[in-house]
Amino acid sequence: MDFMTVKKIASDAVDSHKLIDQLVSQIEAQIDDNKITGPCVCDILFLLESIISYDQDVETSYIHKVLDSVCLSLLGKIHPSIDSCVENLAVLTSASSLCGTCLLKADEVRAVTLIEQCLGLLKSYSHDTEWPSEEEGVMDIYCCLSVLQHISKQSRNKPLPAVQSKLLLGYFIIAQGMKYMKNNLLINMTMNCLQNIISLSSDGKLNRLTAVWELIIEEFDAGNEKPYVLLCGMANHFFPVINNNVVLDLKTKDAFWRIIQRGISKTTPSSRKQSMYLLKRITDICNTCGVSVQSEHLFQWGPSGDHLEIWDDYILLLETLEERQVHIIKPVLPRLSKLIKATHIKQNGQGTLHTSWLISLFKRFLMHESIFVVRWATNSVLTLDLNLCPMLKQDEDKYFCEDFLLSIQEPKLFIRPEGAPAGTCPSCGEALTGFFRNCWEVLATSATKTAFFRNILTTILSHTWSPVPLQFIFEALSKIPATPILDSAGLQDLKNSVSSNMRTWDVFTRGTVQCFCGQILLNLINTETTQPVDFFSTLTMYTKTESLCRRTSFWKEVVDWLKMVTKKEIKTWTSDDIKSLIKNQITRHLAVKDGGESVLDETDILMTVRLVLLSVDADILPMKPGDDQETYSLTHCLQALTHLINDFPSHPYMPVIKVERALQLLTGLVTEVGGDSTDDDLSQFIKKTLGASAAAIVVFIQQRLAEGWRQTSDLPSLRLCCDALSLVVSGSCDSNTREGVRNLSQRCSQYLQTLKQDSSENQIRRLGASTVLGTITNHASDQTLVHGLLDLIQSASSFIPATFIKPPSDDGISQKEWGALASDFMTSQWKTVYFYLQNTKPSDSFISVEKCLDYLAVSAGEATLILFSCIKILLPMKIVEGKSDTVVEVLRLAWNYLLEHQGKGTSYWAYLEGYANMAFQRVLMTQPKESAVTQKLLEIAGELLLVGEEKSGVVNVLLKRLLTDCPLPMENFLSVVVQCCMFGPIYKKQDKLLIDVFSYVSSLGSRLAVNQLNPWQPKNLVLRVWLVEFVCHLDPQNSLHHSFGNRFLSALFEKYQELVQISTGNIFINSLAHRQKNRLMQFALLLEPFISQADSGRVFELCLDFLGLEMQPSVRHYQEWMCMRLVSRFPGLVAKLWPAFEKLRKTSTAGLCSLLHIVVHTGPLQPTKSQEVFYDSALNKVLSLSMAHHFHTRIHALAVLSLMWDQCKTLGLQAILNRHSIIHACFSFFDEDNNSAKNVKKLLENYFLNVLDLHRDYSLETLFHTLPRLSLLNDDEWIAPHYFSAYPKACYIPLLNPDPSLAKCEERTRHLRVQNEGESEEAVGDIQKKIMPWRLMNPDDEVVEELEYAKRQHKSNGLILVTSLIDKVPNLGGLCRTSEIFGVSEFVINKLRYVEDKVFQSLSVTAHKWVPIREVYEACLPEYLQHKKSQGYTLVGVEQTANSVSLNDFRFPTKTLLLLGNEKEGIPADLISLLDVCVEIPQQGVIRSLNVHVSGAILVWEYRRQQMMAGKTEVSGR
Repeated sequence: MDFMTVKKIASDAVDSHKLIDQLVSQIEAQIDDNKITGPCVCDILFLLESIISYDQDVETSYIHKVLDSVCLSLLGKIHPSIDSCVENLAVLTSASSLCGTCLLKADEVRAVTLIEQCLGLLKSYSHDTEWPSEEEGVMDIYCCLSVLQHISKQSRNKPLPAVQSKLLLGYFIIAQGMKYMKNNLLINMTMNCLQNIISLSSDGKLNRLTAVWELIIEEFDAGNEKPYVLLCGMANHFFPVINNNVVLDLKTKDAFWRIIQRGISKTTPSSRKQSMYLLKRITDICNTCGVSVQSEHLFQWGPSGDHLEIWDDYILLLETLEERQVHIIKPVLPRLSKLIKATHIKQNGQGTLHTSWLISLFKRFLMHESIFVVRWATNSVLTLDLNLCPMLKQDEDKYFCEDFLLSIQEPKLFIRPEGAPAGTCPSCGEALTGFFRNCWEVLATSATKTAFFRNILTTILSHTWSPVPLQFIFEALSKIPATPILDSAGLQDLKNSVSSNMRTWDVFTRGTVQCFCGQILLNLINTETTQPVDFFSTLTMYTKTESLCRRTSFWKEVVDWLKMVTKKEIKTWTSDDIKSLIKNQITRHLAVKDGGESVLDETDILMTVRLVLLSVDADILPMKPGDDQETYSLTHCLQALTHLINDFPSHPYMPVIKVERALQLLTGLVTEVGGDSTDDDLSQFIKKTLGASAAAIVVFIQQRLAEGWRQTSDLPSLRLCCDALSLVVSGSCDSNTREGVRNLSQRCSQYLQTLKQDSSENQIRRLGASTVLGTITNHASDQTLVHGLLDLIQSASSFIPATFIKPPSDDGISQKEWGALASDFMTSQWKTVYFYLQNTKPSDSFISVEKCLDYLAVSAGEATLILFSCIKILLPMKIVEGKSDTVVEVLRLAWNYLLEHQGKGTSYWAYLEGYANMAFQRVLMTQPKESAVTQKLLEIAGELLLVGEEKSGVVNVLLKRLLTDCPLPMENFLSVVVQCCMFGPIYKKQDKLLIDVFSYVSSLGSRLAVNQLNPWQPKNLVLRVWLVEFVCHLDPQNSLHHSFGNRFLSALFEKYQELVQISTGNIFINSLAHRQKNRLMQFALLLEPFISQADSGRVFELCLDFLGLEMQPSVRHYQEWMCMRLVSRFPGLVAKLWPAFEKLRKTSTAGLCSLLHIVVHTGPLQPTKSQEVFYDSALNKVLSLSMAHHFHTRIHALAVLSLMWDQCKTLGLQAILNRHSIIHACFSFFDEDNNSAKNVKKLLENYFLNVLDLHRDYSLETLFHTLPRLSLLNDDEWIAPHYFSAYPKACYIPLLNPDPSLAKCEERTRHLRVQNEGESEEAVGDIQKKIMPWRLMNPDDEVVEELEYAKRQHKSNGLILVTSLIDKVPNLGGLCRTSEIFGVSEFVINKLRYVEDKVFQSLSVTAHKWVPIREVYEACLPEYLQHKKSQGYTLVGVEQTANSVSLNDFRFPTKTLLLLGNEKEGIPADLISLLDVCVEIPQQGVIRSLNVHVSGAILVWEYRRQQMMAGKTEVSGR
């Protein structure tokens, strides 16, 4: 209800009773019309409450009428449990407040009855939390609580014995009801009830507080947020400001402090705020009251001032962490060290601060939004000295084993330290190692160490991890001293967890984690509680290609460990025990059971194979028996296998299962032992054994082909036989084996030709025949065997490649399984075709390119690669036939196939490699440039370059083909090579992190087996490494190489000019454009020796033109060096230098500085007879520039002038010194202490002027590592010399510098600073300390808006700000915020709907929730102003008038109404006449008006300032 409505009602009223009747009638009408949430209802209720409260003559009957007709009617109508909209809550609050006022003036029986009714409903709610649906006349739970809240509140002011007694009895029912409440508003309403009731009487207060405390403990154990609401709500009773009023002292209970500790580290801001409120309140009370507190363990407060300082720092850190800006948090972080020091144990046996408080603080740190804060906190935890900070001694180890470990799963924590070279271990990773070692040292007993690290492993193994954190955690664990932790169950968990985590990781990461995990296994295994079989079973998680392979460091570590363990003679771990285990494993594998599978589990076989090989390498199992022939040896193992295999041809009834298992073990041994080195006795011994059984193996496979493979369950047997066959035919074969293979091949061909495709059995037999034949042709190396196979395939050309059709009867084989079978069949068929194409002329082939393409469309996996290889062989024949269009079409179709598979798993990379080998082969790349084939290849190369920007490694495949197969002079693809020179996008943060991690792992070298098996190099960097090595293999004296070098250099310069034209605006250091230009100039300088005298002038002029362009110093240095070397080689170019000075003087300051560098470096290298002429000209040029207006030009000229003067002295050019003696007088300024002298001295120390020798330092090390480093390029642009592994022994440019002087220089920017006189380089810092005293904190902000929506009480006699003339929403939002901050009593606005505007709310920042807002239309302003004037308000307008008073001279009365004018029109004249005074703001500028928001803020602040100065401002509850 607005002001005008209230005025009308008041004027019509004769007396209070009549007014009550009118108001009740209006409410009843609203209820009848079902408009109880209308805009005027709350105002009427407020007016009724005011009348009943202040009019002592209101009769009881009228009070009962209001109670029955208004309060209870409304409370029975609204159901916030169903609809908790703000309007419903507003009516609820107003009606309940009115109800409480009426009950205190009504009959006491009415109040008691209503209380009993509410308590009964509340009690039923406690037993059934599902409140009944909307029912007429039944009060909602919200209504019950609201009524009780207001009755109890009113009872505090007017004692009614019966009412108070009933409320005190209901206290426990209300407290019990809170247990079932989940809504914050309900909880806070209940809390208000309890607060009001407990204040009614001191009798039984302890019991009532104890009941609340027990509820708090119960809720805390359940993990709820209610304890913090309860503690804050009852803070006046649990923690009274006057300490001697304490009834139940929670400060002495550890349970209470555990609640606070958990609260300050919770993810919910409200719980953190409430916990901080309690902590501040208690520490302030302890300090002001001078009390001593000692809980069981967690909290203490003594009379000394140490505690206050410590807790102030603690609270400061907590509240600062609520900020997000790092610049606010960072200055406060050092205070943590004081808190850590406070935990150190003193002579009294305890520290000032219990370590559990540190843990709560660390938890809060580690959940912060800023990764900087999290990283800093992580390092702080990891670098704790646990000998001094007794966390483990105070049994806080659980935090480290669980919460902290899980909080460091973010890969961003593991970044390389700023400024550290590539390959440096991340700070967090290094600190982890020290931390675990520190824990191990602090833990006193073996049992505690074992338990601690077992818990850590349990946490790791029970969660999913990203690779980077897990890698560094494993590395840290691997470096603790040997501790017996892992039992059999632990080994199994380790195996299962790591294997499941690593499935989707890349090869290098998997290998790294496996290596560290292997070191953990060897370091932490408990041999007392584990068996050897458990250990060797765990070893199966390590793959041969990534970590555990013979002749790697990991294998050697396992071997050494086995030697050490067996020497200790531990039970079940002796050499005899290991040999017995080997014998039992082989016997078990060869044992035949009814219904057993012929092919054993691969993991089981791998375990046995590694058991045998490691035992041999560890000298546990000898290769051959001793003299007594009884010692169990490798010979016995192999004989057990070979006897079964060799006896099979002569024992037709021998179980096939036995032979297959023997074959599986033998094949596993040969595969795992690896190596072809003749000095590897073990490898040779096992392979020799296989060779001795080769003929029998072939016979066995032939028997299986004829009788065995007929069902899908036989396919594992087929794969096993093919694995064994591949080992047999890949080596040299004796005549028996050769004959057996030939017969086997013929049988395969016969089956493929004769077997019909009418049943699944026949199809699987055909699959077996095709697979065996494909295996033979794919691995055959014996030339006699090869020739026989070619004749066989030629005769079978009519049915190879054959089809594979799903038969009508599929015997339950699914469509997916048939697809896999068909794919395997096609793969084996095309292996045979490829074998034929490899060993015959393409013109004799029975296979066409078109047929290959037909199969390519339906191929996948290995078949695709084989088809690409076949097409590669066939394409040159099309070139010979003149069918270029066919070649182009093949390239197009194959490219489309590749695009379809892009991003579909790891197979894409194999397809890409196959396609590149097919397309970029010598015959195709040497076609004329204008040919369609060449144009298509260039188009494909361009596509690959584009794809490579998103997929690292794609361009590597392309460049590898170009450098391998494209002959010089590479005319067709020189542009592609140039693009490869400058290729390499800027890494994203995540990619940069992985590169840093990989670089660190690579720096560990052979200590990790993964570096031996899969060495890592940055793919984009490798591109330039290959190109540099390619150029280094060229000889400038070779005419072909010389011609190519010149073409290459020209292409580089053309590309550079193209980049210059594309680049617009400023090019920032380390931007992509900067890097590309830098890379091009690196290669240009690398090719400088290929420049002949005939081309030198053109190149020199081009470089001089480049120097006149804007560029980064690194690019400029390469161009300057190029010019220096050219002038040194061809002195006649000096004549071109002097005109360049005049040209660049007008166009480029930076270019002039470059010319100065060239002059100072080339002077001493000029021929002796030309030096005097050179210096005479040079000194004149430089001297004129030393007086230039531009600062940089002048400073560079002075530095160069100084260097050249010294050069003249060294060269003995006395005539020059005499002729230019004036220069010597200029050097006196060096002694002056001014900015110019400082910068000249600084420039003279620059590496490019002071250290660089253009001939001595010309090396790969300087070009690609030292100069990029000194020029401040990011280290991902540096190419260290060790990357050039293929650097030729005889090369025109050395790999390393002969002198380390340049490499020892420090990075330094080329830019000089113009510093004003007296400018200080030091700054005084301060910290933002936005700490709110606990007395001003409201721990329940979240529900205040709902509770007080309709009851915002106006602060009497305060400032009213009237903005009804303002129509711009941003100004209104800003003024609303200003009003709330400076305590305006009422904010008057033209239209309340403005408050809902998003722009308004974004500027008010929730201020509209806390400041009273009234709507007064602009048209109603005259009457509103007159009404306020009648109430004693002074009406002040902010306007410039003829009689306006300066703000400096005006004194605001306490009761002031401040009227702001419209943005454009100001205050209308008709309103000015109603004002008491107009105030204007003194101004100094030309513009005569301020923004209305600014004006209003100035006036409001001045009002508040004057009131504070006068001491008249009341302390509000804000």
